[in-house]
Amino acid sequence: GNGTVIFGLTISKLVFDPQNHQTVFWSSYSDGMFKSEDSAGSWSRVLSKIAVYDFVINPFDAKIIFAAGNCVDHGCVLKTTDGGASWNEVYHEGSVGNLVRTIILNPSNQNQLLIGTDSGTVVKSSDGGLSWQLLKNFSDRVNRLLWQSNNIYVLLKTKGLYGSVDEGITFTELSPTLVKNYNLSSSSLSENMVSSFNQVFVDFTSPFLIYLTSDKGLYKTFDGGKNWNRITSLPIKPDESEARAVAVSKSSSNIVFVSVGGTVFKSLNGGATWQTQSVGGAGLVNYILVDQTLPQIIYAGIYVTHQ
Repeated sequence: GNGTVIFGLTISKLVFDPQNHQTVFWSSYSDGMFKSEDSAGSWSRVLSKIAVYDFVINPFDAKIIFAAGNCVDHGCVLKTTDGGASWNEVYHEGSVGNLVRTIILNPSNQNQLLIGTDSGTVVKSSDGGLSWQLLKNFSDRVNRLLWQSNNIYVLLKTKGLYGSVDEGITFTELSPTLVKNYNLSSSSLSENMVSSFNQVFVDFTSPFLIYLTSDKGLYKTFDGGKNWNRITSLPIKPDESEARAVAVSKSSSNIVFVSVGGTVFKSLNGGATWQTQSVGGAGLVNYILVDQTLPQIIYAGIYVTHQ
């Protein structure tokens, strides 16, 4: 929809307050975190001077927020228990420059957290951030983590999507057919392979319905990753293929939003056909948040600087 455009800040994520959908939080790669209590009419700062790549709000207590990103030259996680009035560092990455790119919380156990780093490590806390243990090293940049129902999803920049049904004890590759060099015998096939995965969205009602965005566009699976289909119906220019943000409405699996460049496309039939929704502001649409009660309203986060 149409709303306030804040120029000059590059937005990494947007999230509703779990208890109040008038309240929206967003994070910036360059300048901390902000909050709006009037559906994006006005904003106030809740965290400053930190590059925030991702954050998660406790679904049972919205005053508890974890923000992940970069503190000066080290990856870090900060925690607030008072809605952002004060923050404490609960994780400090040992190696310089290895930022924490993504963070998730177990929806059924708010003390369990996972973080993913640039170097490819996924690290787990079972006590709300007091202590951390290495879960797995994927040796590839972790772009996204999701924890839905009992499933954990890890999206790696070049190796694609992995899933776990046992809280991260074992992981299964979910997108091998999309990964570059998967089938070297077919040169025409490998030309269409993905070299950079961006974002993942798992449907709220069906965990087998998954969307992936990549440098080669938007992909969809109905069967949890056994078969992937490239969505070719997006009305984009030939030189614009990279899809970035993707979101599905909570009220209907048929309502899908995806961004290519600075344009948001909306589908009412699961990606068969699309409408164009232009967004004000210069830059790429990096994140899409769909209103849970009014899916015709979306919030689009813009990526405006070269991060």
